Parts: sequence; structure tokens; C-alpha cells
Amino acid sequence: MQIDFSKEQYRTFLGILEIADWVLFTHRTDEPEDRKRYHDFEQKIFSHAEAFGFSNLIMYDDELGEYFPTREHDENSPVRPFIDEFEDATLWDELIERLANRDMLHKLGEKKIQSMTREQRLRAYLDFEGKYEQEFEKHGVERLQING
Repeated sequence: MQIDFSKEQYRTFLGILEIADWVLFTHRTDEPEDRKRYHDFEQKIFSHAEAFGFSNLIMYDDELGEYFPTREHDENSPVRPFIDEFEDATLWDELIERLANRDMLHKLGEKKIQSMTREQRLRAYLDFEGKYEQEFEKHGVERLQING
């Protein structure tokens, strides 16, 4: 099978790969074996950058024997705002969820939570979650403190 891309479609594909790479590798210092095929696929796509006229965005490093996004790519990435938006939303969602679960467990106790119906647990959780949603909407992390 052969897939033909226009120059614009190839550039879009580079953006999609950037998003995927961010999810797969940004917070890792290693390259786990279960992710190697994604890295290899990205390398294959990057290998065509020059043919599409994007050698300013993807470069080959002879020493490492791999392709990498250039500084120009990183600084002018059209998908960076999408990544930033996702990370911002994830931070708040995750922080609220973890704090709500922590407080619910501390206030109600594990036995009481286990004895609740699914609907009761959800209602209780939503009360704790709502408290944090309101707090962070109004004050961000300004009033967040670590005691101890």
C-alpha cells in the first residue's frame, strides 16, 4: 500500500506525531520496548521531511543516527497550543480528582465508602469535587498550601 501526502498534509502529520511523541515520551528518560515501534514509525516519517521541503523542521543527526525536530520546529509548532491546553486541563482535572478522593476518604472512611451504593458514592464525590472546582476557578493555586 502507498499513501500520498501533499506538503500541507505532511506538515499536519508532523503535528500529529508531535502530539503523540509528547504523550509517549516527554516524561520519560528511557525508551521502553513497548513504545519502540512508535519511535521507529516516527523516524520513518521524519526521514521524508527533506523530500517535502521541511529540512528546516526535521534534521538528521549523524552521530546519533536519528532524526530530530529542529529548534525552528519547536518554536513555531502549530500544535503546541493544543498540547498546552490539554496539559492545563489535565492538571486541574487530576488535582481536583485526587484532592476530592483524598478528602472523601479522610472524612467518610473506607468502610463507610465501601458500604455506600454507587450513586451515594458518586454524590459524595461530586460534593468534594465541587468544592475544589469552585476554589480553583476563583483562586487558582493561590490558597493551596502544604501543611506539615
